[in-house]
Amino acid sequence: MIQVTALLSGHPTSDVSALAERLKSAAAAADGGTLVVRGLVVSTVLKYLTGPNDVRALLQVWADGSADGGEALDLVLLGEAWSDGPVDAWVVREHVYKQPVERQVAGASPDGVKLAGTAYRRDDFTLEAFFDYWQNVHSRISGKVPGLGGYVVSEVRERVRGELTPDALLELWWPDERTYEASASTPEQAAAWEDVPRYAKTTGTFWLLHETVLIPPPPTGSGALEAAG
Repeated sequence: MIQVTALLSGHPTSDVSALAERLKSAAAAADGGTLVVRGLVVSTVLKYLTGPNDVRALLQVWADGSADGGEALDLVLLGEAWSDGPVDAWVVREHVYKQPVERQVAGASPDGVKLAGTAYRRDDFTLEAFFDYWQNVHSRISGKVPGLGGYVVSEVRERVRGELTPDALLELWWPDERTYEASASTPEQAAAWEDVPRYAKTTGTFWLLHETVLIPPPPTGSGALEAAG
């Protein structure tokens, strides 16, 4: 199983439904060949949370195919025509802390939102130490934020397109924007932000997105925080 995650930048030339239809058609055409699509999710940006940015969508493909992600990247590149801009893409491996039930059924939640962004390790942290701290320390702090649904960190294994070089990509799910905004003033959220500089740089870029599940990705069981009870 290979997973490719991409950021689509530029200016959309059509509604996201047009991109969704192209992706579903391409996935169906590839099915049964050298590429078998196991999951397909597109999330469009509602607002930028840190700094100016031209990212328009986050596209995720789970597939059985070549180990270098090249065939899955072909699906990702369909987004170039839609966004009329560059694509940054990576082969990633997920660390699931809370299972995102939102992506287990095809379709789009009418109210649900997802925070996503890039993450960079501190210079004095190895990659192993960075993810070890995130899993065993930070996730146990940030996972307590009220209203938080799914919680996934994708470890970047290889850059296959573009110039961005994050160490990880973060996804946090919320039932609606009001719940997300209310969490910002909680002591749990304050503790989470206070902990970030202890292992990561504060230069990541974050967006609030609306997620559409075109093909539900394979289930991975309970997340690390759920398994820990």
